Amino acid sequence: MLERLYQPDFSCIFGEKFANAFLYPQIDSLVWPIFESKGKSEKLKRLLNLKNKQNHPYFYRRKITLEDFKVEINCAQIESVYLQAMNLGRDYGIENEDAIRIAKIDPSLFKVILSFDLSEDQKAETIISKVIEYQQCCNIIGFAIYPAYSNLNLNDKNPNLRNILDYAKENNLIMKIDLCNSYFQDYHDNILTQEAIHSFISKYPENIFILSGLDISGDIEIFYQLLKYFNNIWIEIDPRTFGGMTPKDCFLKLFKLKGFIQNSWHRLLIGSASPTLEISQIVRGFWEATENLSFAEKCLLRTWAFRNGNRLNLNIAKKDLKTNFSLFNPLISIQEEKAIKTQNETICRYKLKLRSYSITQLIFLTDIIKDLLKDTISRENTNKNGEVFIRSYHTTTSLIVNEHEYGNYLDLHYKFAEISREDCGENFHTVRALENRADFNRLDHDLATTYGNRQLILPVIDGKLDIGGRENYYIMVTFGPRSFSIFINVKLYNEI
Repeated sequence: MLERLYQPDFSCIFGEKFANAFLYPQIDSLVWPIFESKGKSEKLKRLLNLKNKQNHPYFYRRKITLEDFKVEINCAQIESVYLQAMNLGRDYGIENEDAIRIAKIDPSLFKVILSFDLSEDQKAETIISKVIEYQQCCNIIGFAIYPAYSNLNLNDKNPNLRNILDYAKENNLIMKIDLCNSYFQDYHDNILTQEAIHSFISKYPENIFILSGLDISGDIEIFYQLLKYFNNIWIEIDPRTFGGMTPKDCFLKLFKLKGFIQNSWHRLLIGSASPTLEISQIVRGFWEATENLSFAEKCLLRTWAFRNGNRLNLNIAKKDLKTNFSLFNPLISIQEEKAIKTQNETICRYKLKLRSYSITQLIFLTDIIKDLLKDTISRENTNKNGEVFIRSYHTTTSLIVNEHEYGNYLDLHYKFAEISREDCGENFHTVRALENRADFNRLDHDLATTYGNRQLILPVIDGKLDIGGRENYYIMVTFGPRSFSIFINVKLYNEI
């Protein structure tokens, strides 16, 4: 709950539609479409009948109904599910139709990741036409390939792979590269070296790739390093990653990897591979593993680890939302108080009404200030040199100047949040105030006094703020959610 009470303004990282992460559902990003009494393709039947020498199935599953599954995800507060097909280029696997059949039953719950045989004897036009057909009846998230089983060389000039990736880029679909060794015969591990994956992804910088099925005992430490080089790589954790560990121990090991949380908190998916394992067990292990992390790490992971998938395709994510996004836009209104024109200068005074939507929040102001300045110059048709004066009215807000790199922003936000949530029970500014209201925010006043400024003056040269290349502006707001106002005075000197 703390992660929600002290949520940053994510609009300055992911855009205004993702300002409030908690508008979006939590997602199970990997579910096999295998449920009792719902029909199975011939390929799927053969997959389930595959057994090893000890007469155990290669593909383990719990025999659950769709209703059983819905109860499980309800327990774990999962509201969106990605069904995944598995085309291995063999006579066994999970057909796209297996996933589509289930998705049609509840389109608001289920989204689909398709899988195709991309060998060169297939026609690219046929594959794309099938994708378009599926998109008419279901929400398609993207594609999954299994190179080690289909013997698909990622760095060959395969026209089908190239065409699928072009279509994925144009339609905002992901490409999941499944590296898991499921112990089926003929696993070509030489195809999936870090160097091969590195080379392949470097050729497609505008596509989003998910690395899935990585083993905790070695694959993870090798492949997650790629997240440092490519912003278009994500990583998926599911039971195939655990390697004999409990979910909690697996997550603990992941979080101890240097740089893992910093590089992956916003590019992490978590799936249950159900009906292999219940998502509730994974959620429990994840929650327990995050308990002793730093406040910022805990909050970020608990906020986004099961919600990141929503950012893969905003159009699909928004379909099931009935939310007024403007409620979480920090800027409520701009009221022009007065405009004064003389022979020497033009002065425009504004009162901006803003809103925070968590208890302590650092709100990004730079773009608001720049847009206001631009509109003023355009409307008044005046000279482009002068200054912008900004002042906060409230004793528990403060104007902050710092670099707007999203990691730096998050560090600042959570630092202020941690200070503001410390116990103030021994302070005198508590419980009973003179105005007959509860008043127990001594530390909020300390924050506003210690950090930042009450007012700022910014020079304007040739129509733009003359500020440092990394200089940006925020307002720290405490004791929220709340609406509040700031005063901005734009003074522009006329040419004589």
